[in-house]
Amino acid sequence: MPSTPHLALPLIAAAQAQKHVTHNEALASLDALVQLAVKERGRNAPPASPAEGDRYLVGPGATGAFVGRAGDIALFDLGAWRFLTPRAGWLAYVEAEDLLVLFDGAEWEVSGALPEEIHNLQRLGLGTIADGMNRFSAKLNAALFAALPEAEGGTGDLRFVLNKSTEADVLSQLYQRGFSGRAETGLIGSDDFAIRVSPDGSEWRDALRIDRASGVVSFPCGVADVPRPNLLVNAGFVVNQRRFAGGALAAGSYAFDRWRAGPVGCSLGRATDGTISLSGAVEQVVDVAHAAAELGMASFAGAPLTLSVENPSAPLSVLIGTKAATIPAGSGRRAASVTLDASETGNVLVRLHSAETCLFRRLKLELGSHATIWAGTPIEIEEFRCRRTFQRLPVSGGTTAVLLTLGQRSASNIIDLPVTLPVPMRADPVLVTSGFTWLNNSPTGNQVGFYNNSAANWSSLSGALTVTTLTSPGASGLVLRFQAGTSFTGVAGAVGYLHLGSQAFIALQAEP
Repeated sequence: MPSTPHLALPLIAAAQAQKHVTHNEALASLDALVQLAVKERGRNAPPASPAEGDRYLVGPGATGAFVGRAGDIALFDLGAWRFLTPRAGWLAYVEAEDLLVLFDGAEWEVSGALPEEIHNLQRLGLGTIADGMNRFSAKLNAALFAALPEAEGGTGDLRFVLNKSTEADVLSQLYQRGFSGRAETGLIGSDDFAIRVSPDGSEWRDALRIDRASGVVSFPCGVADVPRPNLLVNAGFVVNQRRFAGGALAAGSYAFDRWRAGPVGCSLGRATDGTISLSGAVEQVVDVAHAAAELGMASFAGAPLTLSVENPSAPLSVLIGTKAATIPAGSGRRAASVTLDASETGNVLVRLHSAETCLFRRLKLELGSHATIWAGTPIEIEEFRCRRTFQRLPVSGGTTAVLLTLGQRSASNIIDLPVTLPVPMRADPVLVTSGFTWLNNSPTGNQVGFYNNSAANWSSLSGALTVTTLTSPGASGLVLRFQAGTSFTGVAGAVGYLHLGSQAFIALQAEP
């Protein structure tokens, strides 16, 4: 029977009998196909009680009366199922889902503003234009991601997954203002999780880093109100074993413990409130074997270091390792930061220089590119740290000062004094004395006498006097040997005390 080319409506043949049958069938098909609306799509089994004229799109797993009719339009007509085969371009409204579907010649696809699936789009812009770099772009005021609950076929979880190709790549979320970066979180150039910030989108500082292997959290720039350790010893200039009274200091000469004048010398002083006055250069060598070890590091090679002071009255030129910087004048804590070269594995020289007299307080050197608040060290601990590099041997007071140790004559011109050190020194020391002379009785000034029960065992000497150490200070003590140019008189093997004049002293120095 001939039919129309698009809707396949049956045509009445010439001289056909029962023309009304063909005509009615064509009308029924028109009634079913024009303004096509179906109850459901993907229906695999006929409903139990269909109504006359009900239509369905048959699903791919058709059973019963629908077998073999996948994709067809099922029409319940005159108590039986009829099937109409769609052609490309047909539209149908699905009542159960309130959407339009389009037959593309093979299957029914969602049509219009509500596509069911979208695959392999090259670019997508929501309210803006996507480009080759930003292939997905959105310009909006809010976005919502909600977990699909179990009641709707989901798990109730929501996991937002980001993935990168290699460890050296960047996987992050970048936060901007005016399209200039201000903060970034993620795996930034490594597999450690990091948070970093920037004042201008160019210079970045790591604020937090979590080691991927250990889970240990570090704060490279510090934590507010939590000071980092001060790498300088005697940063407040409070320990003064050399009894420096302040004033001019020749280049290389030590003053307050651990501090010496720089290459041009300096004028240095400390007020009772802790304010330091400096004109010229003063410096300290940070013993990396001790300072870095306290932080669990082998050295400071490649590390950022920050030097800061409080209330500098003038700019301070600073040298940290091989890196020069300037601490600006001003109120509050003022700082300069540098990053050492990877080759700087040894001790770190720290030098401050001011062409004019500069007043400042509370000097601090710390690991990181940001200055943290000052935290003072108790003087007992500070003196303990200083004694690793310089120890003025303890004496008792009185008419004459007595070195707190017993000595014994071991040869005709030698007296050995064993000395217990309160603090083991960092290295073999150099012996420092006041250049004293020997006297047999009642020493004054830089004179020294050796007494036993208040009676002189040796008379004065005409020869030179030398003092040497006999044992390494790595342990808790050593032996001082006093050797005269001529023989002592007195009892061999006698034991007594070394008495010092008011200006005489004996010290051990092992500065790095």
